[in-house]
Parts: sequence; C-alpha cells; structure tokens
Amino acid sequence: MAGGFIFEKTIDSAFQGGTDKSLIIDPNYAYQVPFTFGTGWSDIKIGMFVSYVMTGVGVDAQGNAVNGNSGVPHASIFSAGGTSTDTFNYVGITRSSATNSLPLSPDNSGYLGLQADRLHVFDSTIDVYNKLIHSDESSDSEGDARFIAANSTTTLQTKEFRETNGNFNVVAGNAATFEAVDSSPERTSGFCDYWGMRFQVIDKGLATQRIRFTASINGAASTENDQSFANTISDPSLAALKLLMNGVGEFSYKIGSLNMHSTSTDGFKWNDGSSAYELPDSLFFYNAFQDLRPRIHTWAVKKIS
Repeated sequence: MAGGFIFEKTIDSAFQGGTDKSLIIDPNYAYQVPFTFGTGWSDIKIGMFVSYVMTGVGVDAQGNAVNGNSGVPHASIFSAGGTSTDTFNYVGITRSSATNSLPLSPDNSGYLGLQADRLHVFDSTIDVYNKLIHSDESSDSEGDARFIAANSTTTLQTKEFRETNGNFNVVAGNAATFEAVDSSPERTSGFCDYWGMRFQVIDKGLATQRIRFTASINGAASTENDQSFANTISDPSLAALKLLMNGVGEFSYKIGSLNMHSTSTDGFKWNDGSSAYELPDSLFFYNAFQDLRPRIHTWAVKKIS
C-alpha cells in the first residue's frame, strides 16, 4: 500500500503462534481510521501497541529504533525538523473532512493529540529518555512532548505532555546492547509498548465544550523502557490489549498532580467561543521522521459513553 505496508514479524512462540502482523508507516504518511460510531461519543479510550524501526531495506523486522547517530555512546537522537506542519509527528484523534489533511492545515477540521519533532533514544534506565519530544517543550533529556487542540490553522490550546503525565514510551536502545541480550536487533520479545489515551467531553454541545485527555501506560507511574525489558510488551495480541484497556496491569494518570489537567472540569478547548466544534471521529497517526518508521501492532477504540 502507498505510504506503508503490513509486515509479518517473528515473535515469541508463546504468543499468536510466533508471528505478528503490524502496520509500518513510511515517512510523511498518515494512518487515519474513522470510528464506527463517528462523533456519537462523550467518553472514549484508545489503546495501541507501538514500536519503531529504522528506514531502509532489510530493517523491517528490527524491534527497536537502533543504530546510534548522536556520537554519544548508547544514544541516538532523531529529528523530524519541526519547522512546518509536515515536520511534526502526530498521534491523536481528528475530525474527518472532504479533504483529509494534517493538523494545522487549512483543510483540517480539528485535531487533538500529541505533537513531537524529536526522539531521544538512550540505552538507559532513566525514564525521561526514549520518548517522543517537542523541542520547544523539552531538551533531549527531559522527555516532554506537546499536546495540541487545533481547528484548521488555529491552535486552540497547547499543554506540555510531560513524562510524568504519561508521555508515550518508545522501546529503544542501541544495536550492540540488543545483540548482547537477544541475539540481534530483530527482537522476538520485549519489542513494543502500550500507549493508552482517554478522551472525555466536558459541557458537550455547549459554547464551553472541552475535551479532557488522560494517558495510560503499562506498569507503574515511572516506566523505564530500557534493555532490561522491564516494562515492555512481548504479547501484541488484541486479547492482551483489551486486558490493559480494561485496567489489568495498566497505570492511568488520574486527575491531579499526575495528569496534565488539574481538576475534573478542566480540558482542552473545543469551541470557537460561541458554539461547540464537532467532535473528532477518527484515529490519526502521522510519521514525520525520515529515518524512523512506527509500527502499529494492534489498536482498538472503546466507547465508554
């Protein structure tokens, strides 16, 4: 398919008969999938198992973003540019329109989600590393991305998406380390992680309409995705995803100090000041990296109300 393809990866034989089919997204392409319930929701949860691989022939099966390019031992810094709309990565929800387009483009009818332009891969147990980050919110060692609410070319609101709020983990390390622990970078276990996203509408349909976001991860509040496989995922099945989305083994960043919203009535602006915007109706995942490609192993959306 244009812009990506389905790759069948060898995994631990204990899961799914030892194979996993994932979607690999090429540079400057997006994956957008409408919800079966469209805009008819007030509370939804999205879960996915994600990993990253390098671009280039012969590296489709690699389990991680490897091959250090920073000049720092055990580290890799990948940049998408971050100077125009198409040089940022996006993961979130969007509103379908006659012409599907990137967030902050004239044809875009609304986007709420992550915006990031860099990834600092570090073979370390420090939990601020191995995150998608936004250069204006974070240095390479702070682990913070940006969450944006946007409609057409208008930015409605932004917030810093900190690692302490659940900023998405990227299972990563350098090639030499993975060769030592699992024979090669072509990992059969511990190769992906869980990204959980919950969106709840406040004052639905009113001029004060907002959408609150809550992140969820696999494991504890501080999840360290390093070469030890401490909190990584080896079973990318839908059954395993459903368990996490239902709270089994999942940590959710509740309202308060661990959530980017401080109260139960707080959320991202989703109105024009006089009326509510139509709600997003699709999953949206855009890859701006030229030397990295995300793999979506499994994803699901759950309508709570």
